Amino acid sequence: MKSPFAILLALLAPCCGQVATAVDRPNIVLIFADDLGYGDVGCYGSKLVPTPAIDSLARGGVRCTDGYVTAPVCAPSRCGIMTGAYNQRFGMQWNDDRRKYSVGQHKLLPQALRAAGYVTGHVGKWNIPVDPKDCFDEIHDLIDWEADFFPDKNGHYHGVDSDTEFASSKVQGVWGPERPGDEYLTDRIGRHAVEFITKHKRSAKPFFLYLAFNAVHSPWHGKKQFQARFDKLMPPLSYYAAMIASMDENIGRVLAALPKNTLVAFTSDNGPAMGSSRIVVWPEGWPEKILVGSAGPLNGHKAQFLEGGIRVPFLVRWPGQLKAGSVYRQPVSTMDLYATFCAAAGAAVPEGTKLDGVNLLPFLTGKNTGAPREILFWKNGEDGAVRHGDWKLFLSSSEPKRQLFHLGEDIGEQRDLAGEKPDIAQRLHKAWQDWSATVPPRANPPPAKGKSTQDRPAIFKTKDKDRDGKLTREEFLANQQDPKTAKLRFDQWDTDKDGFLNLEEFVNMGSKR
Repeated sequence: MKSPFAILLALLAPCCGQVATAVDRPNIVLIFADDLGYGDVGCYGSKLVPTPAIDSLARGGVRCTDGYVTAPVCAPSRCGIMTGAYNQRFGMQWNDDRRKYSVGQHKLLPQALRAAGYVTGHVGKWNIPVDPKDCFDEIHDLIDWEADFFPDKNGHYHGVDSDTEFASSKVQGVWGPERPGDEYLTDRIGRHAVEFITKHKRSAKPFFLYLAFNAVHSPWHGKKQFQARFDKLMPPLSYYAAMIASMDENIGRVLAALPKNTLVAFTSDNGPAMGSSRIVVWPEGWPEKILVGSAGPLNGHKAQFLEGGIRVPFLVRWPGQLKAGSVYRQPVSTMDLYATFCAAAGAAVPEGTKLDGVNLLPFLTGKNTGAPREILFWKNGEDGAVRHGDWKLFLSSSEPKRQLFHLGEDIGEQRDLAGEKPDIAQRLHKAWQDWSATVPPRANPPPAKGKSTQDRPAIFKTKDKDRDGKLTREEFLANQQDPKTAKLRFDQWDTDKDGFLNLEEFVNMGSKR
């Protein structure tokens, strides 16, 4: 005889419905890695570093082979997973749009679960223009963009829990800590996650934890205890491997703390990043350009609409509900997790919220043997992609503008079939154009040639750390990708040659370049 919750779950399978009883509702944990590639996890074929904790999710749940993000860079990807919708719907297409767009009346995933009676917690990277206090009961280690993994001499982590710091110190290649007792940020994030779980796992209310590691995003910093183990690798891969090992170690601690009735999803915001000497501060002797991580058999990397940029590890575990060790091969998206979690929780979709994502539970359980959706889209201006079945059309603003791949036969996107199958290429392009016509323009469109749309007064305010109304050379050079060119620019913009840049110089001279 089926339990009342099983019957309720069956009724909720097509969509999110009314709230279920708190007794049987699962706790929910969403673990989101940063810049972790498809080929960086053991259960997806990685040989770089063992990932036993992440792999345990595959052994105990479902491994999705064709899991996608909604964008190949972090800010729009995080918009997609938290809204359960195409990020383009909000004018959010690329990182440059991140502080310009709004979700309006649309409620985020934690808000829907909170309204359904869940205690909500966030640990780590946020990167969304919605106040996290409106979404979570508890917040720890809040990161907007990127952060240092070790604290400075004052115990402060650059980029963490700050209203003005949105970046790390940009120093690459650090084995730490320098001082005994300083906590590695990944360990700190893991500790706070375990503390949240321990605090709430015996509560009458179920909990939702959004655990968003900033690992393995740059700056590439590793713990000294892993240095000997990975130091034979070419940097920055040696640091990167140590960062994966630390993240997996902390995921293991989190999983060990969870009660049995917990639905866990693990994925990444995009594919592996390309490191280059343009990144500040690039150590001497490091390669001029290197892919920091692995896309496995896929082509491409972060910031590209090739598979390596948008296809990521995607694991879902729910003991007693999802068959352990199963593999799901239809395309799924991170925007599906909103509807999936709501269905599991019996949570209603809030008024004014429209989801593009699909409840995956009937598909992952095998009750529905069809595909969750017919087609998937990606877009940034003229660049993007569309996948229909095994066919994928890759669109670019540069030549070749259209490439067609059959992913079932060519997962590495090596053979362009656009010339051989022009009808399929045209059909997919038309579908992409029709869909593109339904979304608004970018919230922060790229400037016309020779012009800038930057909010330069706001940038000045961010750089003016001591709030004295002028920028020192050090303040100006902070976080610059090309310090040599930036030094020359400072001297050029300092028109009164007083050794500082005032607001007028920064705005007027900066707008002319």
